[in-house]
Amino acid sequence: MQNGGFPFKKRESPLSQPTKVVVASERVKYTATMDRDIRKRLKFASAKKEIQISQYIEEAVLEKMEREGD
Repeated sequence: MQNGGFPFKKRESPLSQPTKVVVASERVKYTATMDRDIRKRLKFASAKKEIQISQYIEEAVLEKMEREGD
């Protein structure tokens, strides 16, 4: 047994300081709308590469930004 002989984990105080370290590259959630046919193509293309749709979109956005100098 751990935690001084108790068989369960001690609860943390809700007033204690958060232990999570925020990293600059932390991902954020967003919502976007698009044409239904484009979404179907996107789902197929990301599945073909065996990556998540969000990763596919992120890569596409980064490529476009590099091309346009942003």
